[in-house]
Amino acid sequence: MATTLTWTNGPYKAETAGKECVSEVEYRCQGKDGPAESEFYGTVSLDRPEDTDMIARATFATASNLVAAIKAKLGTPEVSRIENVVKSGVSEKKAPTYQWHNS
Repeated sequence: MATTLTWTNGPYKAETAGKECVSEVEYRCQGKDGPAESEFYGTVSLDRPEDTDMIARATFATASNLVAAIKAKLGTPEVSRIENVVKSGVSEKKAPTYQWHNS
């Protein structure tokens, strides 16, 4: 089976006035292949648009919009790097190349 990757947003920070611009978002990239799982967590700061271009938080802060904004801010090279880290973690759990031992 191939590793299935899922990006999700976590809590986010938004302004308390006006359109309540979302400025910071926690994210998670989770990989799963059968029972083997791996995750990568992070936080990204979003650029503040001009007031006239800003979408109100109540409209903007959906899972699909936040994940799209996270990936856009990270950029394709970083998104690919994170996804490769997660895939490697899943592969390692499926076929370990090391083992921890007690002394």
